[in-house]
Amino acid sequence: MIAMRHMLVGAAALAMFVIAGCFRLGSGAPSGSVHPGDIPPGDFTVRALPVYRLVSSPVLIDSPSRLLVVSLRLEATGDPSYAYTASDLHIVLPDGSRARIFDHPRALELLRRAIITEADMSYLLRPGHQPGGISEFTRSALADMVAGNLLDAGAFASGRPLQGYVVIDTGVALMSIEGASFEVVARRLGDDAPARYAYRLQPATSVETQ
Repeated sequence: MIAMRHMLVGAAALAMFVIAGCFRLGSGAPSGSVHPGDIPPGDFTVRALPVYRLVSSPVLIDSPSRLLVVSLRLEATGDPSYAYTASDLHIVLPDGSRARIFDHPRALELLRRAIITEADMSYLLRPGHQPGGISEFTRSALADMVAGNLLDAGAFASGRPLQGYVVIDTGVALMSIEGASFEVVARRLGDDAPARYAYRLQPATSVETQ
């Protein structure tokens, strides 16, 4: 039985590697020619929160995953409005590497094929918790909700935020991405001037840097 379980775990891990690998080319990863740190800060804020994990098998439902669904919100704080496109988002992980950001078709395919689970694995500490932290009854509807609210290109201003979900690949399965930096380079409407804002995830409180 032990040998069989090891075989199942190995097969499931290989399946997730294959699923993720199928979507890596052309995934909308940031270009090395862009240097957000060289662009002046703008009058807008970024809020990011990992909300779900995507796993390939029930065997991995309570394990860390390299595939995450992140809730992202952009809002201007001053008078200017800004334009955002998918290539404007850059995610630097705690080890300094960059997360891959899937475009909409690949994100939708992952949401269709994978099992959606809670990103915050503290649910494991709750007695009688649901596998993955989510009941089977709501899992499909939740995946559909995320699929229908993926972050689109658009404009945002003060009082008119732009928000939605992005699906990312961290390269390796992580318990947490606390310390990761979410950097957005947007263009100011009117003169097309680029501006940036970086939001860093912290364990307890969020420290924001421009």
